[in-house]
Amino acid sequence: MKKRFINCGTQVLAITILLCLTTACKRKNQNNQPQLVNVVEVASSAGTTSASYPAKTEAMNKTDLSFKVAGTIAQVLVKEGDYVNAGQALARLDDRDYRTQLRATEAEYKQIRVECERIMAMHKERAVSDNNYDKARYGLQQITEKLTHHRNQLSDCVIHAPFSGYVDDVYKEAKETTGPGLPVLSVYSSKGVDVVINIPERAYAQRKQNATYTATFHSIPGKSFPLTVRSVSATANDNHLYEMRLSLQENVPDITPGMTAMVEIKQEQNTNDNVKVPMGAVWTEDQNSFVFVYDKKSSTVKKTKVTVENLENDGNLIISAGLQKCTHIVASGVHHLTDGQEVSLMKEPSSLNVGNLK
Repeated sequence: MKKRFINCGTQVLAITILLCLTTACKRKNQNNQPQLVNVVEVASSAGTTSASYPAKTEAMNKTDLSFKVAGTIAQVLVKEGDYVNAGQALARLDDRDYRTQLRATEAEYKQIRVECERIMAMHKERAVSDNNYDKARYGLQQITEKLTHHRNQLSDCVIHAPFSGYVDDVYKEAKETTGPGLPVLSVYSSKGVDVVINIPERAYAQRKQNATYTATFHSIPGKSFPLTVRSVSATANDNHLYEMRLSLQENVPDITPGMTAMVEIKQEQNTNDNVKVPMGAVWTEDQNSFVFVYDKKSSTVKKTKVTVENLENDGNLIISAGLQKCTHIVASGVHHLTDGQEVSLMKEPSSLNVGNLK
């Protein structure tokens, strides 16, 4: 019985080893099979390219207004959102002390002017010296400037609207004390708004090429508005982006400061050197970009360095160096390939086999 049990155990062990060897051989044969890849032909990027950027609207002309003199605010004559006309009074200071000062200066001015006129008349008759004449003349000039200054101070007790527009913010209220240059309120022009975007270096370098700009607003669906470039900052911000300000070609009352939008920039490409490839065909390694070029003769792929110019709205990448038209590259699954690896092309599914069912 014992001998028979040993023979049975030996047979089971042999069968197990045979099964393992068979499975390993099958896996080896599977690993030796070329990997299936999807290959596409590189196309020229000549034509129109487009890119979209998030935007916000800002007042074309906005300014903070303040008093030129110190004092206590007597009245704020407007509130946020009010429409104001150019020259309209917006706020007033308590001008009691400035009026008192002006009356004293006016009285002093009258006294000096009368005395000066008397000395000038006597000087014509050679009754006073030239020195006394000069003192009287310069004294009148000095008091005249002082009178003008005090009149200006009284006038500066009122803030006037520099242009027609809307009140944006009111920072101070009546009974509050303020000083010269401290903002009391802000207004923005009603003539239009700017659409502001931040563009990367490549778009900044191409800003002078033929391009069209359009804006779409979330609050006004189904409509697009043409734009013109108003200004572009000369230096980049901390995010290495350049601020571009665009203005609407038409005045749209429904578009006000503070709205969000998307700006689309379309440019005509004048060169055929650039090509476009699917985004999944490119991967990054050591801060460089690569694709796998397919060699039809050897059925292998070659790792090729490329220069990525920008990403289009349709998901394709524009390549400016490293590839030529009509070259075939692997379109997806590039992270599972190695340089020089043998591959097999995927067969296109039949038009009758919807979903590529097996």
